[in-house]
Amino acid sequence: MVDDKTATEFTVYMKKFTDLYIALSKLVKKHTLTPHPNILDLGCGPGLLSVEILKQFPDATVIGIDPLIKMLTLAKENIDTSSVQEFEAVLAISEKIPLKDKSIDTIVSRFSLPYWKQPQQSFLEMNRVLKPKGKVIFEALNRNFPRWRLFGIKIGMLSKLAGRDVTKYHIDAYALAHTQEEVEMFFKNAGFTILEKEGKKNEWKFMIIAEKQ
Repeated sequence: MVDDKTATEFTVYMKKFTDLYIALSKLVKKHTLTPHPNILDLGCGPGLLSVEILKQFPDATVIGIDPLIKMLTLAKENIDTSSVQEFEAVLAISEKIPLKDKSIDTIVSRFSLPYWKQPQQSFLEMNRVLKPKGKVIFEALNRNFPRWRLFGIKIGMLSKLAGRDVTKYHIDAYALAHTQEEVEMFFKNAGFTILEKEGKKNEWKFMIIAEKQ
């Protein structure tokens, strides 16, 4: 579990990489064609992605779900300072999403999978809350990433002043990460059709875009 101090330091560090969130928000926009969409940021953390999504969709409602109160507090602060609107912060876990059936147009999730205790149940929940033909934009850490290359990431993060706690938080997530093949199976078993895949077997992350059947 991430403590409040690490959550704050993580937010400060990740604000250095706004381009990552902008790129992902543009992908969400590409795959969300309905007007006034309801978009779920599952595992929203400090809301940095939600901010960029709302910049792309001024008429959207973004619902940010996270199990940590501190992360949701930071998310609301980041929303308030970014002059965007229609953000709802919800304290919940992925295995039990407190939203109505078929109420969401698009779900986006970035790197939160390692912390889902029952992944298959979480994927079933995503299917439940999505509207027919709703999309999931899913970015995940890759368990097949070579362990020795994590040392390079660790050195890089420390050199960019991530701090020991944030660096450990990121590196430890790989121990709980899944392979792309496993995630594809989660999607298929939950009733999704995979539309696109991006990422090589030994890269540090991969992307899957899926549609509710």
